[in-house]
Amino acid sequence: MTDDVSRRRFIRTGLIAGGAVALAGCSGSEDDQSTESEAASDTGETNSDGGGPTFPEIDDPPEAVYLPTHFEAMRHLDPVEAGAFELMPMVTYPHRFWNVTGEEVEPANPEGDDVHLMVAVRDPESGMVLPVGTGLQIQVGREGEPKTPYAPWPMLSQEMGFHFGDNIPLGDDGTYEVDVTVGAFDVELTGEFADRFDESATGTFRFEFDQEFRNEVVDEIEYLDEQYWGEPGALGPMSHGMGHDHGDEDHHDDFGHVDGHDHDDGGHGGHDHGTDYGGFGTYVRDSGETELPPTESLPGQLLGAPISGDAVIATTLFSADSRFVEEGQYLAVSPRTPYNRGMLPMMSIDLTVDRESEAESIVETQLTETMDHELGYHYAVRTAALDGVEFEDGDTLTLSFPTIPQVSRHRGYETAFTDMEPVELTVELS
Repeated sequence: MTDDVSRRRFIRTGLIAGGAVALAGCSGSEDDQSTESEAASDTGETNSDGGGPTFPEIDDPPEAVYLPTHFEAMRHLDPVEAGAFELMPMVTYPHRFWNVTGEEVEPANPEGDDVHLMVAVRDPESGMVLPVGTGLQIQVGREGEPKTPYAPWPMLSQEMGFHFGDNIPLGDDGTYEVDVTVGAFDVELTGEFADRFDESATGTFRFEFDQEFRNEVVDEIEYLDEQYWGEPGALGPMSHGMGHDHGDEDHHDDFGHVDGHDHDDGGHGGHDHGTDYGGFGTYVRDSGETELPPTESLPGQLLGAPISGDAVIATTLFSADSRFVEEGQYLAVSPRTPYNRGMLPMMSIDLTVDRESEAESIVETQLTETMDHELGYHYAVRTAALDGVEFEDGDTLTLSFPTIPQVSRHRGYETAFTDMEPVELTVELS
């Protein structure tokens, strides 16, 4: 194995596996698919008929978040201003992802596509990623030529967090221009986000599509040691601007500190979870910050963080002395991915409240999608809207999920957040 191939197959400390930091090393025995995949990476060539490189498949992955075979390689482009939004564009080789329609999760295979385009939308003031519910529209074409419209999918990725993306056919080499239109926000906005993001806006970025780009993004693919393929865990999030072209530098600097817990947020295995990362998704964050705050750092009174479908359902309650309500209470439910604390948008959450003194449920309602500068993306209800009912000590709250997150998934997420059973919490007022 050459030094260059060995470097690309090293595992970085952004990986959490089996409750401990995974150590770097070359793979041992490899099956034919692994050999074929590494050969594709080593030659720096995509498939002759388009569709990008091939990768080994994991047999029978767990119905949970798991470690894929490799780290993605891509080009991070400069941030782009679009009205009140900031766009973080990325481009890489076309690859398989999984679309979700209702309860069905179906693979979308690249056939004749040339690139996988991705755009994350964030608040330029706080750096927080925004799950723009009305979606994105993009138009793609060679510079100075007519553009073709596309509607990219909302997506979840272990390394890139929440973003929009799709496999796109291009054509001849050259400079390509992409117009990105962000729709007005269609979730409730609270705190410092109130009265913002109420108008659509468009931004434009450009990238070079040529043989050098195709060679580099394939050559920079990094494989995990085979013993970790399909194991419970997640790849560490990448920071914008760092990419995967590391040369011989120390990978430890890219992903900050990992303290080796099984999951980043509550419940799994009974451990105290507190993993911190130096960066998340497509942008640089302060240490310890990701798309959502840690469960133990959520404001309000934490009622619990049960697990459903491998999602952590962090739930907190605010009283009338909070900024969320003038009277009554405010219940905030913050579902997130394990390990990386990524948001889980575009799902529905129903709340049922039972009280021991009542023969029937005293509340049956659906929570509202909400974005807050402190809580991030969450689902909420105000008791003032519940016919005067307020939560009392001993009440049983049942959260059910009639609609799973309607977002496409990159490898390692496609088997999670699909079979989400109801969870229960008991109100214990401080």
